[in-house]
Amino acid sequence: MEKIIKLPEPQTELEFPLMKALAQRRSIRKWQDTPISAQDLSNLLWAACGVTKQPYGKVKSKRTAPSACNSQEIRVYVLLEKGVFLYNEDNHELTEIIAQDIREFIGTQKMMQAAPLGLVFVADLSRMKSPFLRSMEAKKFSAWVDTGYISQNVYLYCVAANMGTVALSLVDRDKLHELMNLQEHEKIVLTQVVGHLS
Repeated sequence: MEKIIKLPEPQTELEFPLMKALAQRRSIRKWQDTPISAQDLSNLLWAACGVTKQPYGKVKSKRTAPSACNSQEIRVYVLLEKGVFLYNEDNHELTEIIAQDIREFIGTQKMMQAAPLGLVFVADLSRMKSPFLRSMEAKKFSAWVDTGYISQNVYLYCVAANMGTVALSLVDRDKLHELMNLQEHEKIVLTQVVGHLS
């Protein structure tokens, strides 16, 4: 039976000036080893790509981050000490994928592996069904751009919440892909680590 973790409601009314967040956004590579609270995790994931408008009729939901033809192809996986979880944006909850700590594979730089929270951005290319995205080149280009939007949202939330983060491209994607039991049409684009500022 799948293990589901319902996240607290995101605190969408938190106040922090956008221009200040943009000015202070930095890649931070040092953190405390304290775990991320359930509330901070909830806020961060909602900021990344949470639902801002519910679906109606045949129209899909809207998210905090845009995606090509509203494909919503980027899946956010959460790496914690207690395992790997998939963020379900529609229900704002986590589904356990594996009960194993694989944060040491979040990136190839050793200093990144000590972060309390890892995010893995996976492009599910099977979701990209628009006629404008027929070629593999178009799918990959669009998915890689969409990942950038989500990653930047994480950066901006971290500034507002006094946390540090950095996106990583130096990743053994084949190893991580295997550990996470991903399918062929699921491609790891980037990873990102998060922790409280020291």
